[in-house]
Amino acid sequence: MKRLLYWLYLLVKRQLKNPVIVVVLIAMPVAALIIMHTASLKDTEPVRVGIVLEDDDKIAIMTRDYLVNGNYSVQFYEAESQEKLEQDIMNKYTECGYVVGTGLKDKLDSGSYRDIIELIICRSDFVSSMTDEIFFSAMFKAYSPEVAVNYVDSVDIFKKHSEKAEEEIRKGYEEYISGDDTFRIDFKVLDGVQDNGTQLEDKTGDFPLRALLIILVYIGGLFGIVEYYLDKNSGTFITLPRMYRVAGKPLYAFISCVLFAVSAMLTLAVAGQLNGAADILHMVVYVIAVTLFAWLVAIPVRSANAMISIIPVLLIACLILCPVFINITAYVPFAKYIRALLLPWYMLK
Repeated sequence: MKRLLYWLYLLVKRQLKNPVIVVVLIAMPVAALIIMHTASLKDTEPVRVGIVLEDDDKIAIMTRDYLVNGNYSVQFYEAESQEKLEQDIMNKYTECGYVVGTGLKDKLDSGSYRDIIELIICRSDFVSSMTDEIFFSAMFKAYSPEVAVNYVDSVDIFKKHSEKAEEEIRKGYEEYISGDDTFRIDFKVLDGVQDNGTQLEDKTGDFPLRALLIILVYIGGLFGIVEYYLDKNSGTFITLPRMYRVAGKPLYAFISCVLFAVSAMLTLAVAGQLNGAADILHMVVYVIAVTLFAWLVAIPVRSANAMISIIPVLLIACLILCPVFINITAYVPFAKYIRALLLPWYMLK
């Protein structure tokens, strides 16, 4: 028993002598610690876009309110004057700005669109092209009820009930604008079988730290087999009994997997994403599963070079088929059958 424990100690020491593995194991929690405690990496200043209104036009005010109070990728604000807006842009306090001329509603009603909005920009054409879309979508949101009302006023069939029609139109637009739904789709099942297996998962805005760590533990277990074959080819096992040589494959995979699992748990703890004992228990089961999987893969694959060629394929398969950045099965349903062969998927469900 002492000899076995001493051999395990030597195997762990052997793994930790690899500088690449040591750097990766240390870098994982250290990088998470730096990111969590560096304000410049956590928070970035939003791009600011100024708005100036030259009068109290109703559509101009509504457009301004939609932009200033809206949740956009840029921050809109109302500047005191065009001169102040230009000064903010020159001082790099503001990226660009819009000056809304007088009588916006009247000009839109008359179809006179020339020179009603002035764009002031100093640096980035890319940002202005993006904010143009946001600005004019907000203006359309404010003006679109007027288009419908103008149409009602121009059609004879509505003249007897123009006030009621205008009221209903404005009410309908208000409900639509204040609601959360952009559109609605009603599904009808024709064959009596409803498939609820495909789900679109919203991952926007969240860095998939947990998913990447789970995959890294998986790859770490497979690299343990590579280390085994390298040591075997160098003659490390020649003096060892046959039992030790047989147990070498799963032990190499297990030790490598445990080292990466411990580093992954520390990284999740530093990032504030460790869910206590449940995560630790799941990781223990996962380490055992990865060890067995690596051992099974090593049965037909009998060389370090062959394992090295397989590992990138499995890594790419995990990144594409598992829900790390996107759930591809929402677009390619057949992929879920291939994904079922990848161990990280079961930890990410």
